[in-house]
Amino acid sequence: MHNPRFVIAAIIVIAWALRLSLNFARRGGYGFNWKEGFTGENYRWEIMREKIPNRFVFEIFNLFFISAFQLILVFMITLPLYFVGQYDAPLGNADYILFGLHALFLTLETIADNQQYKYYAERNSTEFRDSPRHQLGFNTFGLWKHSRHPNYVCEMSQWIIVGLYAYRLTGEAISLLAAGLLILLFIGSTSVAENITKNKYAHYNDWRKVTVPWISFLGLKSQKRRDFLELHK
Repeated sequence: MHNPRFVIAAIIVIAWALRLSLNFARRGGYGFNWKEGFTGENYRWEIMREKIPNRFVFEIFNLFFISAFQLILVFMITLPLYFVGQYDAPLGNADYILFGLHALFLTLETIADNQQYKYYAERNSTEFRDSPRHQLGFNTFGLWKHSRHPNYVCEMSQWIIVGLYAYRLTGEAISLLAAGLLILLFIGSTSVAENITKNKYAHYNDWRKVTVPWISFLGLKSQKRRDFLELHK
């Protein structure tokens, strides 16, 4: 196989893209009707329209951030693969470790997506209508019990690894620049998402006190988290 490093890394990235597209589709992201056209969108944009009532200002935000910046960022985070494709060096142990971690974080992100989708389906069903834990309004099951945003953690980790593929070969720290910009974006996304959730659900601030936004270390706040869940079981 010519340049197996590039091929394996690209396969994992393509799998990431399929996961992202399928997850967006099942949540109605590609909704369409002939009268209004495409109607699906990220839930945050509706909130942002409320925060930016001036239509002209919002369209500027739409053009430069929603459309342009995010497309440029996707180009930048995938660009390290181009440089990986220029080096046909033999695979080493570090490559196998990176492949394994890359696949692991993709798998965990897929699990987190499925757990979130399952939670919302159950929360809105008659079967779990009387379940206090489901009716909290936010997910406290599976990976979401240990991190308020496990999908964010896995997403960022994957693109750090893509940067590391190129960094190993070139030694250029610029290979990790896009991953750094992505982390900054997720800091902002986390803040926006948490502000939306705490304004919607009465107990979310209590949940924030007993959990971590991103990475939970063994035993960190575990007793407080168990006490919270016991109170709402």
